[in-house]
Amino acid sequence: MAALTGRLASWDGRQPDLRAWSDAELLDGLRQLGIATDRQRFTALVAAKSQTDQEEDWLHESGTPDENLQVFIWLAVRDLWQRWQLPYWPMDRLGRMLAYLIDAEFAAEYADQLHAPTALEVVDAIEKWLDGEGNPRPAMDGLVEQLGMPPQAWPGKLLDAMAEWSEVGNLTLATRGGALLARVLEHGHAQIFLATALVSARMLDRAIASALQVPLEADLRHGFDELCGHLCLAGGDPVLADFWLTRAQTQDGTRASERTYAAETVFNALSAWRAAGRDETTPVPDPLKAASRQAAAQSAYYAWMAFAGEGAGPGGAAV
Repeated sequence: MAALTGRLASWDGRQPDLRAWSDAELLDGLRQLGIATDRQRFTALVAAKSQTDQEEDWLHESGTPDENLQVFIWLAVRDLWQRWQLPYWPMDRLGRMLAYLIDAEFAAEYADQLHAPTALEVVDAIEKWLDGEGNPRPAMDGLVEQLGMPPQAWPGKLLDAMAEWSEVGNLTLATRGGALLARVLEHGHAQIFLATALVSARMLDRAIASALQVPLEADLRHGFDELCGHLCLAGGDPVLADFWLTRAQTQDGTRASERTYAAETVFNALSAWRAAGRDETTPVPDPLKAASRQAAAQSAYYAWMAFAGEGAGPGGAAV
């Protein structure tokens, strides 16, 4: 092979970064490795292929035994797909990017070292893909199965990622994650999933504000209804708290003996409030707000376990 020229001559596969390369420089590097393409040809090539198939085809076409240059070819496929913003992502790339989205450590390393899409771009791509799918839950489950991940694991992992995004102040991304959960699971609500992540991130005031935005018609299940009630009472709204905690008792059937001391304090206080005639103007005492905050933290943990366990909530109902 002739001596390499241009930017390819200084390519270092151990520190791969194509972000600073122009289109012309990237295409020149591929040409030197025996791969002739442009935007039109590349778009036509990958229309019916997975990203992996295109990588393998170009590696075979080049035939270079140099592992450093093989890394360049491998990354060039992904980079061109990204920089030219093709109107679709192949399934294997979408699966990889889902892993990137929900694994915070991988995401940070990936974004720092490589030309990776932003997390919001990944969410956009997943939502666009779901637009073309009939039933979102089987579609998402099938996507994560490509990764060797049990289908029931991804909701809990996404909640975990949302908590980490909240901790670093990326509430826009955490909110989008909550909306994605609600859309795919077809129950719950974006704001209560966000509130759960915020509780985990020790941002209780923000969690309370999110819970107060959950509409009464939201289909909350598996402890998220109880969590919403505790947060609403911590926010000083006994009416909403009574609504959600009454629903939680009806749906989940928890007994007093199964509640924590803080939760039992809340339930007893609301029972007394109802018995006294439900005076909506009476302020919630600060000690009761404190108990509600503690009960919310405990309730968030139990609700989270329904996601992170075997994919089933109380009574074996699927999450």
